Amino acid sequence: MSLTATRYCDLVMKGGITSGVVYPNAVLALARDFRFKNIGGTSAGAIAAAATAAAAVGDRKHVASGSSAPCPATLGFSGLERVAAELSSQGFIFGLFHPARGAKNAYRLIVTLAGNAGSLRKFFAAMIAVVAVAPLEALLLLGLFLSIAYGLAGTPGLAAALLPSGLCAYLGAAIAAILRVARVARHNLLGLCSGRSVRKNASQPALTEWLHDVLQSLSGKAEADPLRFDDLWSAPRYPGEPATETAITLQMITTGVSHHEPRTLPFTDATFWFLREEFDLLFPRIVVDAMVAESGVPDRVDGKAYYKLPVNGRMPVLVAMRMSLSFPLLISAVPLHEPFARRPRPVETADEATNDEEAGKETTLSQSTEGLTSGGESRASAIEGFRVCWFSDGGVASNFPLHLFDAPLPRWPTFAINLVYPQDSDIAMPVENGEPQDARDKAEASVWLPLHNNRGWQRSYRSIARPVALAEVSAFLFGIISTMQNWRDLLQSRAPGQRDRIVHVSLDPAEGGMNLDMSQAILDSIALKGTAAGERLYRFSFANHYWVRWRNVASGLQRYTIRIAASAELAPPIPAYEAAFEAVRTGTPPPHSYKFRSAEAQAASQKLYAELVARGTEWADLGPDLSHGTPRPLPQMQITPTY
Repeated sequence: MSLTATRYCDLVMKGGITSGVVYPNAVLALARDFRFKNIGGTSAGAIAAAATAAAAVGDRKHVASGSSAPCPATLGFSGLERVAAELSSQGFIFGLFHPARGAKNAYRLIVTLAGNAGSLRKFFAAMIAVVAVAPLEALLLLGLFLSIAYGLAGTPGLAAALLPSGLCAYLGAAIAAILRVARVARHNLLGLCSGRSVRKNASQPALTEWLHDVLQSLSGKAEADPLRFDDLWSAPRYPGEPATETAITLQMITTGVSHHEPRTLPFTDATFWFLREEFDLLFPRIVVDAMVAESGVPDRVDGKAYYKLPVNGRMPVLVAMRMSLSFPLLISAVPLHEPFARRPRPVETADEATNDEEAGKETTLSQSTEGLTSGGESRASAIEGFRVCWFSDGGVASNFPLHLFDAPLPRWPTFAINLVYPQDSDIAMPVENGEPQDARDKAEASVWLPLHNNRGWQRSYRSIARPVALAEVSAFLFGIISTMQNWRDLLQSRAPGQRDRIVHVSLDPAEGGMNLDMSQAILDSIALKGTAAGERLYRFSFANHYWVRWRNVASGLQRYTIRIAASAELAPPIPAYEAAFEAVRTGTPPPHSYKFRSAEAQAASQKLYAELVARGTEWADLGPDLSHGTPRPLPQMQITPTY
């Protein structure tokens, strides 16, 4: 990073598996003139976010040292250049995935089907994979069917039954292959690749081991001292850096499959435990040793030692990153454990419930519900049993978490990088300077940032039309899945005050995604697009962005206040509900729960209520209308849970 950089920014990156090759070069381009404060992402975006945060720590350490020498080649953003070069080397990403024993053929099939091979090759690969996974079953079934045919009709029957016997044997082998792969995946924590090496002397480290080395070297931390979130929070400050609670904030999204919800990492007040024997399959021993030491004495239940998951910044960044990057079935999920009670807990009174509610410091829905589990620490005198909670890829629930670090009126921009495939979308990628002439021009033409307020609001479109009926039905089903996964992110990305901070990177079908073994030319193309994306964000206008945000806040707040007044001024009030209104207006009768802790707070609440009603009544009657001329669609204010 340039020592003269004075601008600050946040950065959010979308998931995309190998499409994440875009991100390191985009970060490096931004780092020339921006300093990073808050960084977030999902899946592959989580890898890039963690690496960026680690590089920011290393860069801050170098600046704080006062050295005039260039940053060491492995530290900070200099080290990130090396990481970017590695990721852009042909075969490197493919070599990071080490399939578990018994999963090699299934893994190769996935790579082939997801790659750029032709339909005929993919068909034969699938045919061969069945026999490769279950050869014994195929031979036994074929021999059985042919023996039956020979016994019933001799040699003529054997000849007649050859083709149907082969088809039936293949079908049986296919079923056996699916069952075998399922058993292997379950034994390997619901994935074909755990992220660890399965052989002791592997020529290349596996994904998680490589990521650990990257985080340690970029941040300048010793190998045996894993980078933790509080290392980011307490990193050295740049001269003149704005005062914030933390120096660097890193957040990632994972999907709690067992609880059917997205979760933000790191956990702060979570009550989860882990088993060492499971984490040894997923993380380097150095990391697991540090977590065990941090956890202290384990809880022993049913002969197993359950260690408390470190919280409050002591969670290793690698663990959170790996929880966000668990692409279903390809990469093993991460199991955590929560307690559950086997005996009924006592019935609470309203006052007792209120005291419990007030005692916590929860800020999100997930943190609030943590203490309400039947086996939470405050609910039972001793843990009598644990249940497993599976965490998978964050992209399942929120693949483009634009909401991270968002503020009504931001102090600096929160940039976001979106990965799109134009063949499935109508997001325009205009060529701004004529037809592209070389690789650099093509990369520039594939990157787009809305520079005008009337751009970027268009709905995305995905055609399901296919020449073959089965393919069209499949496209329809995958469209439904994509809608369930992405609707929230898509709506937010089109909103005014959001769309202008998102740079879109257009990727061809052969670029990124599940293509694990890309050619050098394709990798070079993706890397160039990353650089172009980072440079394109220099055109972002924070002045216009801040003004649009204020128009949204003013409009939304006014209309919300008018709605409050409309409810409060209901005349005459419904008699059955009059006490509810009076409790808010005057504090009498006293509320049943969530009471204010002081008389001053109660009085301030009543004053605020009266002021909101008065202001809302005035606005509704006399105006002016702050929504006139506001960017469309109109923003709305709603109280919704965060995660």
